[in-house]
Amino acid sequence: MKRILLIVLTWLFVVNLFGFVALNRFNLTPDTAYTWITPESFPVAKDSGLVDMHNRWDTYWYLDIVNNGYHLNSDNTLANVVFFPLYPALIKILGTIFLGNFVLAGWILSMSFLMLSCVYFYKFVKEFHPEIDPELPILLMLIFPTAFFFNVVYTESIFLFLTISTFYYAFRKNFYLAGLFAFLGSLAHSNGVFLALPILWKIVELNGFRNMLSPKSWKSLIPVFFAPIGSFLFLGYDWWKFGDPMLFFKIQSAWGRSFSINWEHFSFFSHPSIANMGIDIFLAIFIISAVVMVYRKLSPLYAIFMSTTLIAAFTSGTLMSVGRYSLVMFPLFILLAKIKNKTLQMGWILLSTLFLALDIILWVNNYWAG
Repeated sequence: MKRILLIVLTWLFVVNLFGFVALNRFNLTPDTAYTWITPESFPVAKDSGLVDMHNRWDTYWYLDIVNNGYHLNSDNTLANVVFFPLYPALIKILGTIFLGNFVLAGWILSMSFLMLSCVYFYKFVKEFHPEIDPELPILLMLIFPTAFFFNVVYTESIFLFLTISTFYYAFRKNFYLAGLFAFLGSLAHSNGVFLALPILWKIVELNGFRNMLSPKSWKSLIPVFFAPIGSFLFLGYDWWKFGDPMLFFKIQSAWGRSFSINWEHFSFFSHPSIANMGIDIFLAIFIISAVVMVYRKLSPLYAIFMSTTLIAAFTSGTLMSVGRYSLVMFPLFILLAKIKNKTLQMGWILLSTLFLALDIILWVNNYWAG
């Protein structure tokens, strides 16, 4: 376990050092990957601060919740009411201890939950996939192209921890503890409601499908509902405060979360846009292929869970978040660790590391990444 923590701490040191150098080395013009990215709204980062380089893009909305609570804008479009409350609540608590430095608090929380995630991932692989070196999936996860999001003021680290913890305790048949982590996961991320899946799967597997049809067995399903309860509590809060039961979905649509393709986001004659779209398409094809392979080589449960995450990513209509959403698909890294062809595995490691470096450079300079 100490070795895992050392690996994570080494990773944090290396990626932050690289990001800090990348932030201070370049003298870039504003991004043009999407038409909605304008120089006025998204200027290139000019400060050289180590802490503040973790404060980009959606971080603004988490800090807005911390400082101002949930509120609607006058035009009732983009608003912070679609960001789930657990992470900003923790930032508020820790940031108060740090005398109001909420960016530092969020960064420390993300790093801490990353370490906890890797500890639980190690335990999960060692116990339920003993044929694999438990360190290898962790290393493959840490060099994934969008892994830098584990280290910024985003929810990826906390949601990964709650996801793996839910699976870990569900697999150990400790369903109420799994339900607790699923409940917290549903308060941390919109996909948290799907954490009911591993609990339901393992309860049915333990008792048998036919036995679950008996009313006497229904009591065992109570932990399954913990995750939906968390999601409905947040949606209910939005309804109570703003008087609109559909507010969350309306604001999500304003954020571009729908199945319609937002062609207006693209500038097809822009080289950055073409390169950005190419990376997104590559990652989408890669992840979809991985879901199929996970179904065949590992478990239908893993494949179903990964599919729910993919559906959420595809609702942007642009594929522009597919790489970031894929970070919590921990079965992907178990699958990659099972590759027997070392040439293929080493090729992926090299390619993934290079894309990770690119994403770090993009992120710290306030370019679109992920």
